[in-house]
Amino acid sequence: MKFINLCLSIPNLDTIVFYLIFVILIPGILFTSEDYETLKYYLPALIMLAVTLSTAGAPDMFVNLYPDPCDKMSFGGFLSRNIINGLAIFGLLTQALIVSMATSSITLGLVSGLITFAITFPMAQQILPWFIQEVDELRYHVFRENVKFPGKWHMYLAGLIFSVLLLVIQYVLLIGFTRYILSTGTQLI
Repeated sequence: MKFINLCLSIPNLDTIVFYLIFVILIPGILFTSEDYETLKYYLPALIMLAVTLSTAGAPDMFVNLYPDPCDKMSFGGFLSRNIINGLAIFGLLTQALIVSMATSSITLGLVSGLITFAITFPMAQQILPWFIQEVDELRYHVFRENVKFPGKWHMYLAGLIFSVLLLVIQYVLLIGFTRYILSTGTQLI
């Protein structure tokens, strides 16, 4: 029992567990299995996961995982946010360079990098938290106070669904632009 109380009293335990699982373990497994294709898409999607957990878990859980830059954040939150952003940028650049080298088209690499950047940073950082909060507000309007949901599972589920939607949009845009650029031979650079 003392061990459980000790674990629950450790500050930022939720952030530490997130880093152990999603930043170290999963990329480590993908790297050792030489699944670089999945890894380059996984790293930018890490922002969507962190934003979902931070937004849905507020104010009790995942406070320092990916804090909003407009709020006053601690050094741990600042460091965590920038580590996750750095990993996402590394995955984004790797994806753009691999596409560019595989197709011998700098234009295609640039377009794929811009699409991934637009989905990963502005949409995941601004629209995803707004969507999660709107789903929470909608819950109050639809069910009023008569129905009580345990925890915040509806917010986590909304974040997961919207993250999958963003990834599908990204995939469709990447495939569409890839086919268009390769079929027309468009060269911007």
